Amino acid sequence: MRFSRLLPWIILVVCTGAGAALADWRPVTHEPWPAPEAPISHREQTLESSTGRTLRAHLVLFDSRRYRLAVLDLGPELAPTSAWLERLRAAGLLAAVNGGFFHADGQPLGLVIAEGRSLSRFETVKPLSGVLYDDGRGIHLERRARFQSRPGIDALIQSGPYLVERGQAVRGLSTQDVSRRTFIATDWRRHWILGATRDGLTLAELAEALATPGALAPWPVERALNLDGGSSTGFLFDPGEGRAPIELRARRPVRNLVGVRAR
Repeated sequence: MRFSRLLPWIILVVCTGAGAALADWRPVTHEPWPAPEAPISHREQTLESSTGRTLRAHLVLFDSRRYRLAVLDLGPELAPTSAWLERLRAAGLLAAVNGGFFHADGQPLGLVIAEGRSLSRFETVKPLSGVLYDDGRGIHLERRARFQSRPGIDALIQSGPYLVERGQAVRGLSTQDVSRRTFIATDWRRHWILGATRDGLTLAELAEALATPGALAPWPVERALNLDGGSSTGFLFDPGEGRAPIELRARRPVRNLVGVRAR
């Protein structure tokens, strides 16, 4: 998503009233969740809301003790989704979603560290409220104001807004812009989910769905962060062993991917 498309979001956060009605979400998918100790796995989850909206999401669940986060730079030429699988396999990634925001010329918005190389500078613009990174010891998701650079960080994306914090949906998120969404969520122990929605919904709706027990995760979501969305929303899970990849194609090229690889 180009930076210019962030401007309506900034305006909506300021102007949206806190009294807007929020949806209650219930799962339509009734298959059991993978066991917490299971290896990396894919899940397609369907929810329905009390306001009549349907949410279908591709999810990849993984344990940070066994898997690392990676950021794969696709270059300023903005590689199309058709090139994702080849790039993903070459980098040893098992799954990926589109990553952070970028400018019209393809330059990343906010700090990005891909494969240990810093590609841009740290930003303090309001939408980039979170920092997602891997330092070799684990995966971290922090508020921008709390982040401190340190040696060993080889994968980092600055993005936002924060969707869930301390188990609660963040207040003040937009209730107006309906778009496909990409996100990362965690129980802040060792369990993580990378997700992308097939259907459009607002940021406030996504936050409420993530904070609803059992809706988009088998464990309570302690914190979650929005990644680039809209026409940039894409998802790829490679099950290997000759099986066809599971894919949600982005509608336009993107600058980088956030992915998962084995430790």
